[in-house]
Amino acid sequence: MELWRAALAADLPEGALAGAGTFAQASINDTVWLDLTLASARHTPALRDTEHIAERSAHHVDKPAAAQLTALLVAHPSTDPWRDATVRQHARTLLAAMGQRPPDPQLAQPTQELRNALITAGDIDAHVL
Repeated sequence: MELWRAALAADLPEGALAGAGTFAQASINDTVWLDLTLASARHTPALRDTEHIAERSAHHVDKPAAAQLTALLVAHPSTDPWRDATVRQHARTLLAAMGQRPPDPQLAQPTQELRNALITAGDIDAHVL
């Protein structure tokens, strides 16, 4: 974790943190993982293993970082269409689950970011989720 945090704090060139996506399958506390992965995605939008990131994020409907991270993954597609389709599927699952929760002011903006990312990516039905 300390090495990951140090990499985020360093002035690395864009793209240098692409490998952070592989941590989606690591046994790391989910809150810590979400925060570090979101920071990595903000630095390097083209992370590896995006389908695994989106899948893990989809289990955290109560965390704003999950919606923000997933929105970034949708907004910055990879070069693999099958991977992007899987990311969008997990994003829809997350968005639908967030819509089933009682209103939460902390989730309002991240939920809208995720919805907008899906719509922009061509999922016009996301407006009803």
